Amino acid sequence: MKVSAISDLMFVIKNLKHSQTSKMLIYASIVGVLAGVGAIVFFILLDLTSVILMNHVAGFPLTHPTNEEPLLPIIHKPFNRVAFLIIITAGSFLSGLFIKLLAEETKGGGTGEVIKAYHNNLPIRKRVPFVKILVSVLSLGVGGAGGREGPAAQVGAGFGYQVGKFFHLTDKDKRILMLAGLAGGVGAIFRSPMGAAIYAVEVLYQDIDFEYEALLPAAISSIIAYSIFSAKFGWVHMFSTPSMKFNNIYEFISYTILALVCSISAIIFINIFNKTNETFGKIKSPLYIKTALGGFIVGLFAMLIPNAAGMGYGIMQDAFLNKTGFYVLLLLAFVRMITTSVTLGSGNSVGLFAPTLVIGTALGGGVGGFLQHFFPSLVNNPASFAIVGMAGFFAATNKTPLSIIILVAEITGNYELIVPSMWVVSISFLLTTRYSIERHQVKNRMHSPIHKYEYVRDVLEGIKVKDLMRKDFVSVTGDTHLSKIYETLSESKQTDIPVIDANKNLQGIVTLHVLKTILGENELADFLVAEDVANKDVITTTKEENLNTLLHKIGFKEINTVPVVDENGKVIGIITRKDIIKAYNDATEKLHNKSA
Repeated sequence: MKVSAISDLMFVIKNLKHSQTSKMLIYASIVGVLAGVGAIVFFILLDLTSVILMNHVAGFPLTHPTNEEPLLPIIHKPFNRVAFLIIITAGSFLSGLFIKLLAEETKGGGTGEVIKAYHNNLPIRKRVPFVKILVSVLSLGVGGAGGREGPAAQVGAGFGYQVGKFFHLTDKDKRILMLAGLAGGVGAIFRSPMGAAIYAVEVLYQDIDFEYEALLPAAISSIIAYSIFSAKFGWVHMFSTPSMKFNNIYEFISYTILALVCSISAIIFINIFNKTNETFGKIKSPLYIKTALGGFIVGLFAMLIPNAAGMGYGIMQDAFLNKTGFYVLLLLAFVRMITTSVTLGSGNSVGLFAPTLVIGTALGGGVGGFLQHFFPSLVNNPASFAIVGMAGFFAATNKTPLSIIILVAEITGNYELIVPSMWVVSISFLLTTRYSIERHQVKNRMHSPIHKYEYVRDVLEGIKVKDLMRKDFVSVTGDTHLSKIYETLSESKQTDIPVIDANKNLQGIVTLHVLKTILGENELADFLVAEDVANKDVITTTKEENLNTLLHKIGFKEINTVPVVDENGKVIGIITRKDIIKAYNDATEKLHNKSA
């Protein structure tokens, strides 16, 4: 019995050693460790910077999620608006300067750059994770209206790519580890391992489509990164929420109204965001001037409304506890649309993930409070609308309907609102299918440059050689003189001529390329025969072979004609490179028209 158990164990180990899936899970585990450590470093630096500069120096009323204790005590003193304006402008300037000097791909949210790199098979440089931490700490630590999840995603993705590069993995495997790193970064910093894993494979596309091959590595990485982060900062949900339940069927009416508001607001936000990006893009100034200007504008808003700046987690926490009036929440939702757009549009390195959640929470809480005030029977608890609104607005803007339902449940610890969340998310997603705030997303896998060949391959595999082969073709025997071959070529449309015997068995092929090399040697034409000039190493095909297999057989060799043989090796036709290229072009055009 003991021997059997040892044998079974050795069998498993042997299979793990030779299993590509097992190897990828090991690599994903390494990525998860790096993403978790990176998230810890980022979190510590960001929290210390924001507490010291925003709160201790400027007296900014800094708030944290209920279950996140600041690393330094928060002090309560008058808000020095001028000092804050100077800090946010200077910090934004420095962030832009370092982005310009060190790595321009670290500007903006982070997730978008990962999506861009994935679809276009672009590398992520070694310095990117470290530069991203630095510039994001500067942008967020001084009050930029953004979140920390986007930067954590790019940091993790950068580590994932570098792990793949270190182990000399294929481009495909590097991309998978890139997504695993993204999941690890978000799963750790947001304490949402399951939601982050699904988000990583879902956020690439506007339609409901996934990178299914990356799901398991993303899950492994996310679990490990989350565990490392939680071991340091506690095994708790980010936010505390009171008990909420969906047990009033009339609330379906209210939640439908909320879905409509989320949809309209998402379209407004996306337009504001894009217009702001376009406006800053037209400014003919260095990046660090733009980031400083963005920080200055957000600082002006914060002088009037402090909640216009910063990460906004306090807005969410108060909404979950019904501490803010509905009119204030609706105002904050609109103001945060502007300040988030300005922060990101100017090039500051802050995440877009969390601001979308903040705006959705404010919208949901505002709509819930409004409906309860005027139609009390339609709303039991406005706070439940804050949670559901967060999911609906995020799905409408980011096009990740499945992951956001799980992610919202994980960060709030409230699983009783999944049904209304599914309802609102579905409606919001369907009403905004033409819009997305992530401009590097593509419609679906068919539209991704890295997947286009896969679909062409599927089409080519459905085309058999017999569909394109030419049964009427010119051939010669081995003893045919060169002069006769020249004459035959001039009368036919073929560029190459198969050489066959009396029983139609293939002996070789005479190519135009070879004939051109001896074209000027007239004296050779009378005594050289086909057998002397024929290529004997001939690639052949059968009528049942598909074009994808045939293309792989030809590869990059200079082959213009492939003889088609039957099961006995007798030549029954030919297929030319020209025929194959036409079929390939027709297939790609068909796919292009289908995906347009």
